[in-house]
Amino acid sequence: MLKLENVSFAYENGEQVLENVSFTAKRGENISIIGESGCGKSTLLQIIYGLLHTEGKVFWGEQELLGPNFNLVPGEDFIKYLAQDFDLMLPLSVADNVGKYLSNMYPVKKKKRIQELLEVVEMEDMANKKTKLLSGG
Repeated sequence: MLKLENVSFAYENGEQVLENVSFTAKRGENISIIGESGCGKSTLLQIIYGLLHTEGKVFWGEQELLGPNFNLVPGEDFIKYLAQDFDLMLPLSVADNVGKYLSNMYPVKKKKRIQELLEVVEMEDMANKKTKLLSGG
């Protein structure tokens, strides 16, 4: 179960993006977060993942997700966040780019998971190729 209680967020410049957002998504329930560009959809997902500090509370089951002010490495290991923007680090290999989203794993487990994920998308033969050399199409 995902539960948000009175979640608010403002950027450092004071721009309020979210104000007192509360909802509960029960196990197996599908929800949609919709709205105009710039209304805070991506910001809300970054808060849930743990990349941004917020006022209010976010729970996964009974566990409160505390965000970057309380975690050495931001992000929860049981939640994955994929940015909507082109967010690849061009000098890194394909495998290293995949691995940057697995930052909460021990190195041996991380290497195995990277290989599994590359197999899923049939890119294991490109694991060591620099991202800047890939086709954008």
